[in-house]
Amino acid sequence: MISSTNQVIVRVDGHAYNAHQIQQDLMDISKNGTVELEDERGFITLGEDEVCDLARDWSQDRGKRRKNTRDTTNIIMSIQAIIDPSDVKNTVREFAKQQFGQNHQYAMALHTDTDSPQVHLTVKSLGYDGHRLHVKKGDPKKWRESLAAELGRLGIKAKATLRVHRRGEDG
Repeated sequence: MISSTNQVIVRVDGHAYNAHQIQQDLMDISKNGTVELEDERGFITLGEDEVCDLARDWSQDRGKRRKNTRDTTNIIMSIQAIIDPSDVKNTVREFAKQQFGQNHQYAMALHTDTDSPQVHLTVKSLGYDGHRLHVKKGDPKKWRESLAAELGRLGIKAKATLRVHRRGEDG
């Protein structure tokens, strides 16, 4: 039986709706430029100036659009297990490449200052093809399952259960 602590957690943590929020989100996940951001091409961004440059780049195509249009989606991914943080990052990298890499820019940052390593993933909503990313209600569940399957390929057993079911296991 897999321990209830080997859980894959995927949570949509919010969205940015303007250039200021894009910059703030990228600064937050990079801890003001002190934690490296890795983009969909594998390029590393480090330092406040580089993070601000990335935010400006992502904000350039805002043009004409509806009010309250999402510019980015912020996702937190973690595995509630004792595993190497680089395995978490490698797993999320592969997941993001498969899920978003064909059409969307994204930046991810590994945080190791919590009980379990987390990867914060910010995905630019406007795709290369001009279509926007629309996160549907069931997407985080699919993403959890995909992340658990990716961990399985690394030989790490994990569950992708819903929070309501995890509460039952945790007591």
